[in-house]
Amino acid sequence: MTHDPIKCVEQVSIFKGAPRSVIEALARVSVHQRKIPSGQMIYSAGEPNDRLMIVDSGRVRVFSYADDDRERTLYMLRSREVDLTGALFTKHEHHNFAQAVEPTEICYLKQAAFKDVLKSYPEMALSLVDILGERLASLEKRDVTDTLLTSKERLYNYLLELQDQFNTPTYQLPVTKRELALYLGITPETLSRQLKLLVAENKIKLNRREFTIL
Repeated sequence: MTHDPIKCVEQVSIFKGAPRSVIEALARVSVHQRKIPSGQMIYSAGEPNDRLMIVDSGRVRVFSYADDDRERTLYMLRSREVDLTGALFTKHEHHNFAQAVEPTEICYLKQAAFKDVLKSYPEMALSLVDILGERLASLEKRDVTDTLLTSKERLYNYLLELQDQFNTPTYQLPVTKRELALYLGITPETLSRQLKLLVAENKIKLNRREFTIL
């Protein structure tokens, strides 16, 4: 499939609804389809975090290290997903690691190039203030909600999010069950028990790593 730089930029949520002229300007200053071999690191903790990243194809695992030096998968990025939006607005270092888990192509927009475009389109800057304010309010609400959920509810919500991402009720779990347990902050044994409960409640079907939301 031919890569379309305009559509690539349009899929970034904070740019949705932006004038065509702004999208075209952002597409021109973005870097498109950088090839990353499977297993190669994309960034590491301590490196400058100065660009928004879009996964054009492939998959990227973002992870960190727990206190016992074990890797903990934080989330997976798949084709057409966007990460590091905050890097466009402030300078800081990466706290996590990102690695291609299969041959991957990424696109990115550097903070400096983004700010140069904003200088030419000040109305876009005002629009971004409103969008970011809404996102912060949504994140705060989600943080409060997550602290009140049981491990089973957090697991089920995660499986529902995957259903939305894959746009199908049946899909392959993109991480191992051990990694999923770490992501949810529970033990593998607890994860196994909660999966069995969801199956017993007729909320999901489970066939190894294939899940079906009922």
